[in-house]
Amino acid sequence: MLVSKELFLKFIKYSVVGCISILIYFLSVFVLVEVFGKNPIFGSAVAFIIMSYFSFLLNRKFTFGSDFSYNKLLRFLAVSAVGFTLNFFIMFIVVNGFSLHYSIGELVTTLVIPIINFLLNNYWTFK
Repeated sequence: MLVSKELFLKFIKYSVVGCISILIYFLSVFVLVEVFGKNPIFGSAVAFIIMSYFSFLLNRKFTFGSDFSYNKLLRFLAVSAVGFTLNFFIMFIVVNGFSLHYSIGELVTTLVIPIINFLLNNYWTFK
């Protein structure tokens, strides 16, 4: 088997946490923009921070079974920044470099970035 059963199960848990994190993000954006009347860009930025924190807490406990430390939180945020940067560059290359529809870029980022982030979090953040 190419991937151990334990690593595969961690990735499944990581994916579930990712889905929950997306819901937290969109709910946060909605509440900030529609309920509190905040600017959508501001709401999106604040929602990203809220989502990242909850993602860290859920992954720390549920996916990786790790104790809390500020060092792990900083590493998690660094991995998130790597994912954010990769997302920007992949989208830029696909849309501006190859002149493809942005949905192709979204597909590529959706397939590539979660795997990279999972591996970095598994072998570095929560090691």
